[in-house]
Amino acid sequence: MKIARIFTGDSNNRKGKFNNIYERIKQLKTLENIEVDVYLIQYDYSKLFKKLKNIQVNREEYTTIDGIVFKNIWVKLSLMEYLLTHRLKLKDIACKNQLLKYVSLFEDYSLLSVHDLLSSHLAMLVKEKYKIPMVVTWHGSDINKYPFANKKTFFTVKKILKYADFNFFVSKRLKTLSDTIIKSNNKSHLYSGPSERFDLKSTDEKNKIKKEINIKTKNVVGFIGNLKPIKNVLTLPSIFKNIQDRISDTSFIVIGDGPLFEKLQKEVKSLNISNVIYLGKLAPENIPNYMAILDVLLLPSLSEGMPRVTLEAQSCGVHVVGSNVGGIPEAIGTENSFSLNENFVKNVANRVVDMFVNNELPKKLSEEFHWDKTIEKEIMTYQSILSLSKKSNKINIIQEN
Repeated sequence: MKIARIFTGDSNNRKGKFNNIYERIKQLKTLENIEVDVYLIQYDYSKLFKKLKNIQVNREEYTTIDGIVFKNIWVKLSLMEYLLTHRLKLKDIACKNQLLKYVSLFEDYSLLSVHDLLSSHLAMLVKEKYKIPMVVTWHGSDINKYPFANKKTFFTVKKILKYADFNFFVSKRLKTLSDTIIKSNNKSHLYSGPSERFDLKSTDEKNKIKKEINIKTKNVVGFIGNLKPIKNVLTLPSIFKNIQDRISDTSFIVIGDGPLFEKLQKEVKSLNISNVIYLGKLAPENIPNYMAILDVLLLPSLSEGMPRVTLEAQSCGVHVVGSNVGGIPEAIGTENSFSLNENFVKNVANRVVDMFVNNELPKKLSEEFHWDKTIEKEIMTYQSILSLSKKSNKINIIQEN
């Protein structure tokens, strides 16, 4: 089986979805009789766009990350097209007309595995020309936000859902939501697993890491993610304050950057919260050590698909408390997930305090999120699709004769 895995991303800015796809590629490449080539659609930008955004792009043919080769597909994004698609949603998919010249790259593949709207459009072009099956994985905002912007975006997502041979969703809740767009039998959830870098550490190892960043308290609560509105990070200061007022022997770690960083810092200072450490944006390989020293990870997001940070935390023996959006409750349990209402801050803080007071043991990662389970499901689905495709081709040949 020869698979082309195609997605849109930035090799110099690897975050949640990128890392999720990357980890799955690593797992697939360990299997016998499975050949996986990776294609990364990357944006180059018009001169005006580069000047306004102060963007520098190094147009490489290939990008190699930890031994995995990404074959780059470059498309040029103008400022006007960016505004029409990403901001105003007056057009559905940016740069899609530039993809036609890449269709022939995929003639010899058994199956296309795609992970966003732009790569889905490319897969539809390939399928139309070469009859190669396509499987789409939906990660979050592509289902719970984008389709509902207007009729055009709704129709685009509906068309992809219908045209795909199969659709995977990173959570059960996301799959259920997709039924409001179109109901069909070509759907299932497909969980991810955590990166192998996240594991339990000894007390001595944890103490050494704490000493490096001058943590002296018994308890450590943290947040790891982008500091932007969708992550609901401005609830963190109130949660921190509520916890520290009752359990003073607590430090707080914030890992990540974004447009709300200064506002977050200002609010923390105004509430007179002590022992708050900002580590900024870290490379993915540097995060596990700091994850391991947390007692509780907070995830107050307004919208999510299936945040792997919840799985990574549990792999490190860390509690997770957050909002009940997307796949968060599926990963951390309904008892640790709370509605985003006027009581959210209080409910989250109360749950964290209860964990500390009662010395609760962290929730173990469910077997549903183990890589062997999820990869087995993925490959079995591919095999079923290819089997049906062969039968269909035989029928077509007989009919033509």
